Amino acid sequence: MHSYKKYAFAIQILSYIMILTMVLSTIAYWFFPLSYLGLSNTGLIPCTQVGITNLTMLQKILGFFVNSILTALLIGGLLLVIQLMKRIQHNEYFSLKNVSLLKLITKTALVYAIYSPICSSILSVILSLNNAPGERVITLTIGSAE
Repeated sequence: MHSYKKYAFAIQILSYIMILTMVLSTIAYWFFPLSYLGLSNTGLIPCTQVGITNLTMLQKILGFFVNSILTALLIGGLLLVIQLMKRIQHNEYFSLKNVSLLKLITKTALVYAIYSPICSSILSVILSLNNAPGERVITLTIGSAE
C-alpha cells in the first residue's frame, strides 16, 4: 500500500474517533457535567470553565441545541473529509467529485467560522437567562483559539 493511501486511511480512522468524541463530549457537557469534569481532568477532552451544574433543564436543553449546531458543522466537515479520503484510496485524485468535496469542506469551514462567535454569544445569554434583570450577559468575541 502506498504511503498516501496509508495516510488517507489514518485520517479516516482519526475522523471517526473525533466524531465519536465530539458527540459524547457534547452530550456529557450539558447533561452529565460530573462525568465531563472527570474526563477533562484526565486531559482527554478540553476543560471549560462554565459551571453547568446550577442550570435549569431548559437552559441545558437550549445550550445543548445551540452547541449541537456547532458540533454538527464539525461532524459534517469530517464526514466530507472521510468521503474524500475514500476516493483517494481508490486512486481518484483530480476528479470533479473531489473538487466538489473540497468546495463543500471549505464552505462548511466558513460556516463554522461564522457561527462560532454567534454560538458563544447565544450561550452567554442562555447561561445568564435566570439572572436578575440587569445581570444578564451578552458577549460577542471576535477571534478564536484556533
